[in-house]
Amino acid sequence: MLNLKKLVVTTVAEFDALAAPWRLLEQQVPHLLPFQTYDWNRCWWSVFSDSSLFHKDELAICTLYEEDQGQRRLVAVMPLTNTHVGLHSLFIYRYVRPFGADPNLTEIRIPLALPDFNETILQQWEDLSRQETFGLTEFQLIHTRQHAAHFLASNTAVHALDERAIPNYILHLQGDWQNFKSGLKRNIKESLRHCYNSLARDDIKLQHKILRGRDAVKAGLNQFYALHRQRAGARDTVEHPDYFADEKHCHFIAGLLETGFADRVCLFCLELDGKTVALRMGFVMGDELYLYYSGYDLAYSRYSVMTTLLAEIIQWSFAQQIARVNLSVGEDVSKTRWAPDVTDYVEYQCVKNNAWRRKLGQSILDMRKLRKNWSAAKTA
Repeated sequence: MLNLKKLVVTTVAEFDALAAPWRLLEQQVPHLLPFQTYDWNRCWWSVFSDSSLFHKDELAICTLYEEDQGQRRLVAVMPLTNTHVGLHSLFIYRYVRPFGADPNLTEIRIPLALPDFNETILQQWEDLSRQETFGLTEFQLIHTRQHAAHFLASNTAVHALDERAIPNYILHLQGDWQNFKSGLKRNIKESLRHCYNSLARDDIKLQHKILRGRDAVKAGLNQFYALHRQRAGARDTVEHPDYFADEKHCHFIAGLLETGFADRVCLFCLELDGKTVALRMGFVMGDELYLYYSGYDLAYSRYSVMTTLLAEIIQWSFAQQIARVNLSVGEDVSKTRWAPDVTDYVEYQCVKNNAWRRKLGQSILDMRKLRKNWSAAKTA
């Protein structure tokens, strides 16, 4: 008879011991995201976990095993960090949230689970909330809107203070490039014609190259960071910060490339007359390509090089028999113009469901928003 066993990993040694079962689970989960892999999470903990006198991150990796006749199989894992603010055990504030509390390096922070256990693993949020006896704990719950909303409706021990929508845009590739292109909206068809015609008119030779594998990607990283920095400086389009200005973020990418994850990493390069003018990082996750951050030379913006590069990446994906191109999260026209499907994720800020914690938690949340708005207004 099958039964489920819940375990919480709290030490680095136990985390390391999870490597084999976690990687085996990755092979069984459909539409695996890069942020759900063992290598991403282990590297993240090594680079971003923090411990000081008044601030300490502790592991709280929730695992779910299916047991049958003495055999144990990992069916779900939810990597959480348990952050104490205060003198550790005498904390005044605690924040339990999924791995990935970084400035948008880890874009989607959901558990890794076989489909039948997506909601079962979320039950451990309620277990964690019931363990609270002192101070205020804020819980950050992230999943698809369907699963997260159902959990909150069914578990009254956790109260949601706030929510943030996280739309994820995905292109499904069927047939071939020509059929795909014929089904696009008129505006993107015209944009694509402009991209290629403007290059032909100016007699510029286009070449699309893919750097793949640890050594090739390493060799292209400095140029990737430089073009990403240029893109961050653009002011006549949707503004994006330089996500790799912090050296720690570059150390994280370097760390990933020292793991088996390196085999998934690609740098897609657009060359014009032999010069690399646009780059985009991507992760090949089985039959899905996840497109990550990018950059381009602003001197070539009149050629819409990022649109051209994405078109070349999609054509390459068809040739590689990739079924889905994940355009990543965040709503902007560079994604929506391709008429992708949308997976709706949501982030809830929660507290234990009693009156004083709801009131205090809401007050802290409101103050945090005011400080964020003030900082934004100051830098505008």
